[in-house]
Parts: sequence; structure tokens; C-alpha cells
Amino acid sequence: MKQSTPLYDSILKLLHHAPWRDRRHLYTVAWMVLGLLSSGWISLSKWSPYVVSHAEMAQSVERRFKRWLTNGRIDVLRLYAALLREALKDVAEEPLLVALDTSMLWDTFCVIQLALVYRGRSIPLVWKVMKHPSASVAFKDYRGVLGFAARLFPEREIILLADRGFLHGELLNWIRKTAGWHARIRCKRSVGFYQKTGSGYRKLTLRLLAGEVCYYHHVGVTGAHIPAHLVVGWEKGAKEPWIIVSDQPTNGDTLYEYGRRFNIEEGFLDHKSNGFQWESSQLRETEVLQRLCFIMAVATLVLVCQGGAVVASGKRRCVDPHWFRGYSYARIGWDWIRRACARGDAIIDSLVLHALHDPEPARASKRQPDRSRWMDDLPCRIFLFAMPLRS
Repeated sequence: MKQSTPLYDSILKLLHHAPWRDRRHLYTVAWMVLGLLSSGWISLSKWSPYVVSHAEMAQSVERRFKRWLTNGRIDVLRLYAALLREALKDVAEEPLLVALDTSMLWDTFCVIQLALVYRGRSIPLVWKVMKHPSASVAFKDYRGVLGFAARLFPEREIILLADRGFLHGELLNWIRKTAGWHARIRCKRSVGFYQKTGSGYRKLTLRLLAGEVCYYHHVGVTGAHIPAHLVVGWEKGAKEPWIIVSDQPTNGDTLYEYGRRFNIEEGFLDHKSNGFQWESSQLRETEVLQRLCFIMAVATLVLVCQGGAVVASGKRRCVDPHWFRGYSYARIGWDWIRRACARGDAIIDSLVLHALHDPEPARASKRQPDRSRWMDDLPCRIFLFAMPLRS
């Protein structure tokens, strides 16, 4: 597989910074990423027609891909971490919003993913595939995912965004003990909230009124009375409020930050029916799926970096027909690569993620209002309780 195409050469250059133990692994990954970007499908048989090699039979190419996917000596998270560090090295030292979520495959495998929230979408950071019949997981199932991310960004401030299924006491305690990490976790009304009194703790009844925001500082969460802060925000017209638990005093930004958690759901959609057709894969082994996630993560990183470069250069409208940005950065990057292959144009020669702030958020139309800060229009109340935080 040493023969090449212009796109293959470009991908090879983008990936060479990773600590490859064997250069042949790099060559195989480059062809797999090229096959995914060219075909748009997670399918080894659909990748093989795009490979230029001495192998005459498609089966030979597929066998090489399968050998890589089943090679237990390849540490895909270590390889991907090197690519991420390279891509993020020029991003300003501002807090990183990371979302934690799960996705199911064929009601058999659960994929736990921690992803960077980036300009309306998400970029995978670390993941774990496990044979598990439910999207609900315990803290012990994703403890290693968090630990890897903490080692990946030891000097950065991280704000973890998670939905109701992740309100575990172990997670709240882990956040409190891990330097630089904070949390914005949604919870159910049934979770116990407590106010500190002179004689102990008294159960706290939350104020839940539509069209209002309430902040509760220094409360105890769950029967363990874990110190935390709350915000209850009920957007006008919404069926239920957001109840967000934070390790930091809450304000309007707390709700805004949590709202960006939904970017990871868009990311899963991009990997499935809206992009890579993940569920079309015929592979059904946990370790193979773990490495397949690496191929998708690399492809996503390449597309987002390419899309960011296109927008930064002022050439967005060459591939996005909207007057304003209507496509995601990944879609812009993908269409640019297709255009480059057809016209012989250049693609990026390094993986670079630009500033986290999106200079031109995508929207469906000019008339579409920006509701990301809906909480700013609502009256608010603040409840401050005297509850010393435990060490």
C-alpha cells in the first residue's frame, strides 16, 4: 500500500506526528481515513475501491484493514491524543467545554464518549466501547475515560457537561478532587436537595415556575449531602425546567454552558445517519469497534480543521450556498475535500483548530432567533444558604 494519491499524501502528512510504532500502521490508517472520506460509509468493502496498492484483489485490502482493527498492540487513544495536542496547541488558554454521553449500537454495544464542544458540534476526545444492553452506565464504566482526559489536558480548565443519567455521587466527588475540572450536570426533580441548618440538614423544596430562573448557592445534593450549587431555569414554552448541578456558584452562564451539551448529540448523528453511517458496519467485536471509533475520530478532526481553514480564508461560499454559514464546519471541510479532489486544489497541511469562539454560528435562516441565551430574558431569584463546603 505504498502507492499513493494526492489525498492520501495529504492525510499521511496530517497524521505523521502521532507516535506510530510501525510506519505500516500509519499507511493503513491513512487509507482507511481516505476510504471513509471518499465513500462516506463505515464499511471496509466500500473503502477498498479507493485504495491504490499492489494488491489486485479487494479481499486482500480488506484483510489488511481487518488485521489493523484486530491488532491489540495498537493503542489508538495514545495515537489520537498526540493528534489532538497538535491541533489544540494554538488555542487560547480558555476553559474547554467537554460533553459526556453514550450512544447505542444495535442494542448490544454502548459507546461512552467524552467530546470537545467546538463551534456547534463536537470533536471526540476519548471513548470506550463496551458490550452493554443499555445507554445507562455506572461511574466505574467511565471513570477511566475521565482519567485519560485529565491526563490529556493536565494544565487546562475543563467544564464537564452531562445529562441526567450521569448524576452520580462518585462523579461529583471526582470533580471536586480533580484540579481544574468543573461540572454542569442536569438532574431530575427526584434527586434530594438539602439545606444546612444548625441541627443538621433539612430537605429543600425547589421553586419550579415556568418563565423564571432561580439560583441556589451552597446546598447539599443526594442523601450524601454533597456540596454543590444549583440553577433551575424554565424557558417559556418548555415542558419542564432544567435543573443543573454545578460545583461552582451558578449564574446565567451555567445554563448557557449546559445548553451546549447537545452538540455531542449532533456529533453522534454525524457519525450515524447524517454522515458516516456508523450502524452500517458489519463488525461486532468490542476491540474492533474501539479502533473503528479512532478512524471516525481522526476523520472528524480532519474535516473540522479543514472546514475551519476554509472559513478563516474567506472561501466558505465556494462550498456553502448560504449567504450566512448554514453548514457545520465538518460539512464545509468534507465538501471542500471533495472539491479539491475534483479540481486539484490543496487541502490543509496540518491539523489546527482555531479559536473556540465561533465567529459565525450556523443557523437555518436569517429570521431564526438565537435562543442560546434564553435565560437572560427571564426574571431571576437567588437563594443563598450558609453551607460550608467540605474539604
